Amino acid sequence: MMIPIELRQVQITLNAPIGTLTEARRQRILTELEGAFTPQAVPFQGAFALVNHASREALFLTDAQLQYTAEGEVHFSPSRTEDLLGRVRDVLLLDDRFPFIMQVIGHKDANGSAFERTVDAFTPLPPITMRQYFPGLRGLGLRITFEQAPYVCDLRIEPLFSDPAYFYIQFNAGSQQTMLSLARIVEDAGDWINRLQGEMNSIIEEMLGG
Repeated sequence: MMIPIELRQVQITLNAPIGTLTEARRQRILTELEGAFTPQAVPFQGAFALVNHASREALFLTDAQLQYTAEGEVHFSPSRTEDLLGRVRDVLLLDDRFPFIMQVIGHKDANGSAFERTVDAFTPLPPITMRQYFPGLRGLGLRITFEQAPYVCDLRIEPLFSDPAYFYIQFNAGSQQTMLSLARIVEDAGDWINRLQGEMNSIIEEMLGG
C-alpha cells in the first residue's frame, strides 16, 4: 500500500504589474475579502501581507507580484483559490494573464530512517563506499528537473532533517515564459498536486525500493 504524501504548504505566485499599493488600494482589497484576512506587518517596504489565521492562508503583494500560501494540513481547493485571487485581481484591475510559479511541500512517512533509505536508494556508488568517502554521512537528496510545456518542473526528495522518520518532498512548476489565465493556473495547480500525490508518489516509492 502506497504511503501518502501529506501536503504541508502550497504556494502560488503570480507575476503582475501591480504598481504602488496605496492605502486606498489596500483598503479596497480588505473590503473585497470581507474581513476574512487581517493585515500583517512585514519588513519589506511597499509590500502588503494579509493572513487568515483560521484557514492558515496568507496573501503577499508587492508592486510586481501576488502570492498565495496555504500551510498546515493543506487541502488545496482550486475553486476557493481562484475566487480569492480573482477578487484581488479584479480590485487591482489586472489583466487575467499571468506568468506563474507554484511550490508544493509535503512530508512522507519513511517507514524507517529517511537518512538510511536515501543513502541506500540514491547513491551512485555502493553505500559502504559512499560512507567511506563521506565519514559521518547522514543522508542523500535527489533532484529531478523536467519540462512539460508550458512548465519547467523540479522535484526534490530528501530526508526531513527535523524528523528523519519522514522524507521531505518539494515540487516546483513554473510557466515563466507563458501567460496563463487564473482559471487555468488553479486548474493546473490542482492537477500537479494530484499527480504529485498519485503517479509521482508511486515513482518515488519505486526509487526508494518500495
